[in-house]
Amino acid sequence: MTGRTGARRVGVRWSRPSHMRGRQAVAVASGYVVAHERGTRLAGLDAATGAARWDVPLGAWPRAVVVAGDRCWALPQNRDEVDCLDLRTGELVWRTAVPPFTGHLVVAGDTVLVGGWRGYTALRALHRETGTLRWATAARVATLRPVVAGGVVLVGTPGASELRMLDLGSGAEVRRLALPEPLADSDDRPTLVAVDGDHVLLRCGPGTVWRVHAGSGDGEEFFRAEAGLAPDAPCVTGTLAWLRDSLGGLTAVDLTTGGVHRRVGPGDPPVPGVAPAGDCHLVARRSGILLRVDDDGVHEWATALRRIDSLHALGPGTVLLAGAGGLSAVSPP
Repeated sequence: MTGRTGARRVGVRWSRPSHMRGRQAVAVASGYVVAHERGTRLAGLDAATGAARWDVPLGAWPRAVVVAGDRCWALPQNRDEVDCLDLRTGELVWRTAVPPFTGHLVVAGDTVLVGGWRGYTALRALHRETGTLRWATAARVATLRPVVAGGVVLVGTPGASELRMLDLGSGAEVRRLALPEPLADSDDRPTLVAVDGDHVLLRCGPGTVWRVHAGSGDGEEFFRAEAGLAPDAPCVTGTLAWLRDSLGGLTAVDLTTGGVHRRVGPGDPPVPGVAPAGDCHLVARRSGILLRVDDDGVHEWATALRRIDSLHALGPGTVLLAGAGGLSAVSPP
């Protein structure tokens, strides 16, 4: 099946309007969905039912919303601050002022990293529990979204052919790694992704994925595509790394062998996010189609969304689709 007219309709567990146009900031963890709604609100929803647990003012169009443990962090665009909220109640835990146009938000261990987006600000490390400053780079820096692995912060400049590793506790540079090709520029989306506690995958050049051991700084080519890849990092699910390409296709690569495990043919671009569902994986195309990828091939289901922006795993066989007008929690048959 190759279109909405031939696709079966997917079952909807729950849905919720956002009362907004444009991409909706969403984070999922610990049985909660946290979503930006109605222009200036942040809502904490029960992931199983969609029922609102809390609803608080935040600010316009956050550049990032992150959930980890029992906390939620957000970077509103119209307020120069980082907000930390209690995930269960929505109550403000702390609020820290940051320079205008601060972007990127990464939570790792007891540290919250912000800044470096497009070179507008320094990269800052805040204490997770209090928001107090732990360290900052001496000047503004242009960095891709940082990744923490092996006890170090991995950062790189878009278009540069090197990767820097910083001490998480002090921000001091530990080592550098020369790369064979320039780092891809994915703007506010990740170019680097942690595979486990020690290894990171990163996008280089028009179609290369490089694997780096954060502890030693050693690197090797992991995968080279025949056609150009999208600039963002792979989506990692278990033992597979899913790579989007410039033609709207998707390739699943085995993390152990580097061999191709499965391909999804070209078409309307697949959105960020791949969800494991038992013996299959769920993927979504921007046009509103949900794909089930299994050993028998690729199967399509139509959704009620005219446009899908992102896909998030909710539970066994259930995914959250964020798109035009709101959220839908769906399960294919």
